[in-house]
Amino acid sequence: MASPLFGKWKLEKSDNFDNYMKAVGVNIALRKMGAVVSSTSEISDVGGNKLRINTQSTFKSADVTFPLGEEFEEHTMDGRVTKTTIVWEGNDKLHQVQKWNDGKRICTLDWIYVDGGMDLRLECDGVVCVRHHSKC
Repeated sequence: MASPLFGKWKLEKSDNFDNYMKAVGVNIALRKMGAVVSSTSEISDVGGNKLRINTQSTFKSADVTFPLGEEFEEHTMDGRVTKTTIVWEGNDKLHQVQKWNDGKRICTLDWIYVDGGMDLRLECDGVVCVRHHSKC
């Protein structure tokens, strides 16, 4: 499937990122670094019902290839090990659910194509962050 989400995206700004990181449980040193780094994310179809999200930053990076609709183990950039499932919602939104602490903690991430850009909407314990990206 072709999706407008496929391609390389540059982070332009974040709304409420520090509060989101607090809700997730990120320590203050890592939060301070996360607040100032720039990053790019590339979303691609690698075939066989698998996608790849490769996020590179000046501090930490993550390169994850995963099967759509199937739970997999994810090692997040903030150090969590989660049980993660990612599915398409239409052609322009990826919905991601991360569970950790034996399923007692849950966060959602929505990768959404919006007006030529991409927003990454993160939510944990009622705290919402939106990270705005432009196409590279």
